[in-house]
Amino acid sequence: MNTVNNSIGFSPFQLKTGHSPYLVPPFSQVLLVDDTSDEATRAAELFTCLNTDIMEAKDNLFLVKVNQAALANRSRSEEVSYVVGDKVMLSTFHRRCDYMERSDNHVAKFMVRYDSPYKVLHSYPKFSAYTLDLPASTNIFPTFHTSLLKPSLKNDPNLFPLRQHSQPGPIITTDGAEEWEVESIIDHCPRGHGF
Repeated sequence: MNTVNNSIGFSPFQLKTGHSPYLVPPFSQVLLVDDTSDEATRAAELFTCLNTDIMEAKDNLFLVKVNQAALANRSRSEEVSYVVGDKVMLSTFHRRCDYMERSDNHVAKFMVRYDSPYKVLHSYPKFSAYTLDLPASTNIFPTFHTSLLKPSLKNDPNLFPLRQHSQPGPIITTDGAEEWEVESIIDHCPRGHGF
């Protein structure tokens, strides 16, 4: 009741009565009210003091709200908007079980964080949601929030020429003939424990 609130800067007692509570017994000299002053003047002064305290408390509350909003928005970033036809990467955060199966020796920290680029089919900017062109084998709903998406960027060969993956041409043997691609492996020789 007598503790000063951090948000408003006053104690509830002071907002209600216009002054802080007196200590009993008083440790400081209590100013006695002049008996010659008019009661109406004293009441008007008290009313003015109460209004001033309430207005200052409202200002302090508004300042606290502004500071709270500034602190909350400091960790937020601008929302990226996509148009139909853009390529985006999809987060695998909610699909970890697809990548982590008991038969595989996968480790969660080495898992891919974003899946291959998908094409945006529909955009819903009011809800910050986008429908993606997912393969039919993934049995999930194709609409995702923008927080699970990031733009798919291709390597720029002008900025990073050493990062460009060159496409090899056909393999030509010493005879001058092209090698054939392997269609399937017919048989193999197991070694060790059957591998």
